[in-house]
Amino acid sequence: MAPSKRNMYRFPWSGNDNPIGWLEVTDRCNTYCRGCYRINGMQGHKSLEQIKEEINLLKTWRNCDNISIAGGEPLIHPDILDIVAYIRSQKMKPLILTNGIRLENNREFMVELKKAGAVGFTFHIDSEQHRPRWKGKTEHELFELRQHFADMAHSVGGLFVSFGMTVYPGNLDFVPDLVRWANQNIDRVHGLVLIGFRNAVMGGDFEYLVDGKPINMQTSYVADSDAESYLTSSDIYAKIQESFPHYETSAYMGGTQAHDKITWLVSAQLGTRTRMYGSVGPKVMELFQVIHHLQHGTYVIYSPSHRIPKIAFLLGLLDKGVRQATGEFFREVLRRPGELFRPLYVQSIGIIQGPDLLEDGRVDMCESCPDMTVWDGKLVHSCRMDEWRLYGSYVVAQRRAKEATNGQEVIAPDAIPVVGDAAPSSN
Repeated sequence: MAPSKRNMYRFPWSGNDNPIGWLEVTDRCNTYCRGCYRINGMQGHKSLEQIKEEINLLKTWRNCDNISIAGGEPLIHPDILDIVAYIRSQKMKPLILTNGIRLENNREFMVELKKAGAVGFTFHIDSEQHRPRWKGKTEHELFELRQHFADMAHSVGGLFVSFGMTVYPGNLDFVPDLVRWANQNIDRVHGLVLIGFRNAVMGGDFEYLVDGKPINMQTSYVADSDAESYLTSSDIYAKIQESFPHYETSAYMGGTQAHDKITWLVSAQLGTRTRMYGSVGPKVMELFQVIHHLQHGTYVIYSPSHRIPKIAFLLGLLDKGVRQATGEFFREVLRRPGELFRPLYVQSIGIIQGPDLLEDGRVDMCESCPDMTVWDGKLVHSCRMDEWRLYGSYVVAQRRAKEATNGQEVIAPDAIPVVGDAAPSSN
């Protein structure tokens, strides 16, 4: 089953009014992840002055609620505490996207980051990383590490915590186990981010050009085969739904070219430590965005608080998803009255489908991309920024010339005969 756009809320974000500003403070990293969009160490750490300029640009032109501090690995930047503090001073939420290596046995550093103003962390952990001491571990073996970070952040308190994973055909079947683990830890895990693997295939039907000239593309996301390039957001959605009847998405973003593409799928599940009850529907998601924009002037995607009062069940008057979850909750209370006194939480699952190369050579990107970043004073897609760093522009894909079906060569545009005089008549 595929998700239906008719049953979801389309996020109203735009290029100039977007909840997220994507800040890359360094391209250096202390590990390697297959599927990474960034060449390691090509430019190194940015200066604090440059970083502040980029933060100000994002604040002015994106109207951000939060700044996602990324890389590379942001926690190895020598000025990371000053960066976090500066973002907070500009009244935005600093969220750190990290592999967690520097935090693994360093709770004190996590406390320092919180004191500087960090609202939380998204930990990227999966089996395709060359992570020290964990290389070669299976996704199931990595639960120990995920639990370590979830428990550490919970002990510090007051932090948003989510876990990201790149989803390949090889680990797609693991996704329900990850969702189950997150549900069981709903009091300390705010959400999951599942990113469908993408690459650009060389030597196929396309050649790649910059300013009309063919190039030998050398970005980190080139590949010889397209065997792993077709995992979609709908594939991941369907895999979760196979195991969790309570799970449903409530909001989405489309593509820039294909009308039927869904690039972002977002759900908000409701549950306690013992049981999940349902997912909010599109009405609540819309209400959440509208109220935040009216109250704070910005849209929102991350919140450090995910414990909610049970009076929130009254939203079922407006929202079918909440209404169904409310029914499940009170049926459970009749069976186990103690459930009435357990804390209720909301937990998100975000599914992201990256750029797709269409048959005619166009690249379908995420509509109103939330992860635009700064390159040379302008906003560019973070997943394609290496094209700017290497070639000074986006790379264009063009189909290679083929023989016509009648066996003749395809006629080039300049060789097409023109009948008659194309000049305008003087009459």
